[in-house]
Amino acid sequence: MSKTYIITGPYGSGKTEFCVNLAKSIAKEKKTVLADLDTINLSFRSREKAEELTKLGVEVIGGHLDNNVAQDVPAVSYSFLSAINQDKNLIMDLGGGKQGVKLLSHCYDYLKDGQYEFLCVLNMFRPDAATPQKMVEFVRSINGSTKIKVTGLVANGHMIHHTELEHVKENREAVIKACELLKIPHYMTFMKKDFHEQLKNELNFDEQLLIFDNLEMRKKWQ
Repeated sequence: MSKTYIITGPYGSGKTEFCVNLAKSIAKEKKTVLADLDTINLSFRSREKAEELTKLGVEVIGGHLDNNVAQDVPAVSYSFLSAINQDKNLIMDLGGGKQGVKLLSHCYDYLKDGQYEFLCVLNMFRPDAATPQKMVEFVRSINGSTKIKVTGLVANGHMIHHTELEHVKENREAVIKACELLKIPHYMTFMKKDFHEQLKNELNFDEQLLIFDNLEMRKKWQ
């Protein structure tokens, strides 16, 4: 069955990196649409990966001016709505924080219970999610800004190119604690392949993982 994945998170959480890798993963099983709906941060946009993702069977929807990466205006195309509850997976890459989720007001009539996941990507090495308590506060602020509620958390502990194993482990533990406080699932852990090789014996057998080889949205010099 197809599913809609609505992705939010604080600024710098690695939300767009997660969206691009999630699209690559689930497109192996079913047609997938990635909608770049981030009108907050115009520096890192999933539409920048349109050419690569299209080759993998992912349809990327950006602004009204196609997927022009030089389009430095907060414009989105609502053509993605036609993919909701159709025979396609849909990933909605929202902007960060309460401002980013305002776009969901156009989607309420299309979203059906059980056919979507509203996921929050959390990285404790960013101010808005520095502790489990701050993670809880952030999620509650999102829940207070939209009619639909966050259904699960994604752990993405990173310091970009300076990420170490302890960052991944510490963040994962903080996210699990936040899930306990919020009484919602720890939906997934997102980590680089070499960290997974070192951590796999410590992970829960049934834990969902999304493993990537290299950063998609950052060059080595960034």
